[in-house]
Amino acid sequence: MKKLRKFLSQFILVICLSTAITPNIAITNSIPIITIVQAAYNKETIYDVQEALNDAGYDCGTPDGISGKNTKAAIKKYQKDNDLKVTGKINKTLLKSLGITVTKSTTTSTTKVDTTVYVTRTGAKYHRSGCRYLRQSKISISLSDAKKSYDPCSVCKP
Repeated sequence: MKKLRKFLSQFILVICLSTAITPNIAITNSIPIITIVQAAYNKETIYDVQEALNDAGYDCGTPDGISGKNTKAAIKKYQKDNDLKVTGKINKTLLKSLGITVTKSTTTSTTKVDTTVYVTRTGAKYHRSGCRYLRQSKISISLSDAKKSYDPCSVCKP
């Protein structure tokens, strides 16, 4: 019985402390986030690198346009043997060394992830998280969709 009481009191103490220390989610989510993902090289370029490495005697398997573990190992070995910086990744130095030319359009491919904004159940405007008008209700929506149907808030200026 003594052990059970001790366990329960410790358990309640841990629960109380963990709820007191946990930060408010709304505070950490108040800044809209835009993520830009940049792909280094497309499948065609990776395929060309794989073919060139295989031709040079560095086995990276059957060329498929996907930079897997065999391709990365072959790149590292090639870079080491040719006194290049050993990264295991396709870069401009590796392409130049292999004699592969790449057009600019194949090297940069960006994908923009849309920002999340919020609307209220009864409102006609969209807001950033943390806006004072979101006290009663907060429905998430992408910024591109919000711009089609709602006006921006004049207070938080999303």
